Amino acid sequence: MIVRCNEAPDVVALITTLGANSERLKRCVDSVLQSSFGGRLAAVVVCNDPRQEIGDLGQVEILIPGLNLGFPGGLNFGRHSSTAPFLWIVQDDMTVDATCLQSLMDRMNAIDQPAIVSPVSINEHGLVPAISRGGVVGDGAVMDHWYPFTDCLPSEIDLTHTLNWVSLGGALIRTEVWDEVGGMDPSFFPLLWSDVDFGYRVTRTGRRVVIEPSAVMTHERHGSTPSLLLHFTLGRNQERFRRKHHVERAPVNPTNQFDLSTVVGYEASLFVLDLATHAETVRRTLQDKVDELEAALVAERNAHFVAQREADRACLQVEQLEVVVNELHVEASNLQAVNEALHERNSHLLNSRSMQVTKPLRAIGSLLRKMRQR
Repeated sequence: MIVRCNEAPDVVALITTLGANSERLKRCVDSVLQSSFGGRLAAVVVCNDPRQEIGDLGQVEILIPGLNLGFPGGLNFGRHSSTAPFLWIVQDDMTVDATCLQSLMDRMNAIDQPAIVSPVSINEHGLVPAISRGGVVGDGAVMDHWYPFTDCLPSEIDLTHTLNWVSLGGALIRTEVWDEVGGMDPSFFPLLWSDVDFGYRVTRTGRRVVIEPSAVMTHERHGSTPSLLLHFTLGRNQERFRRKHHVERAPVNPTNQFDLSTVVGYEASLFVLDLATHAETVRRTLQDKVDELEAALVAERNAHFVAQREADRACLQVEQLEVVVNELHVEASNLQAVNEALHERNSHLLNSRSMQVTKPLRAIGSLLRKMRQR
């Protein structure tokens, strides 16, 4: 049953968005509202971009913080709108199966009473993508491994594999656990590694986090994150996580609205500065690559010019040789004509009257030469 946040829901779906892709957001919200859930479900959309106008999304409460709180800050902001015992974290680039929430709740009510139950996301081949649903943090707050290890069917998920964090994309969380660990850490602005941090803090209290293979959704992974921002944030927040849990061992995060705005404003300003530095480094690297390619292109053009010049020279030599060959053909033709003329003249001499009269004398001369040789 779909209810409002003030109508005692059992579960509140928290959906954070920048609101730029209204069609994607609408698909996400519609899939949440079509859940075949036996309890009372409310939905809250937190729009982090105050410039966006969110259209009619049906029976959904829309919250506009007035600034971009990022994914973790937006979830903290939405949390204060509900007293429901369970929070369902949904991202705007997800669509959930109709039975997803009920499957999550059934697993939540199992005898081991997990703190977080995460669904599986499946790709177009019906497989759960590798390293998409959780992991284990090792010594020094460095990721030991991600899970699953390879693409696999939902039925191939190893339920005995112990994880100390799970993806919050589509996850169902006990509100009391959320509050106990201080909610999300808004300093992981704007996203990425915030779910690792949250799950890690939960399991360090002795609570259990699990994956439920029968709870299925699809997720356009990082569909709302430009690649430059994605790669920068991954590295930056990974190092933030390591410092927090290994070097600094930071205390519980602030949760009230004043602290949330202060922390996010501070972190956002640092993030912009760090991103600008990173972008400039990327720009310089790309410019160096462009310069290198341009130099290679100039060298290639020069080599082509030299080769073309050699080819032109060779063509000229061929043309000159063709002229010589043609001249030789002409000389050969002239020599042939001279030879034919001489042959004709010899034939004429052999057949002349003087040759016939002197023939006996030539025969006697030849005979005398032979006799002398004896």
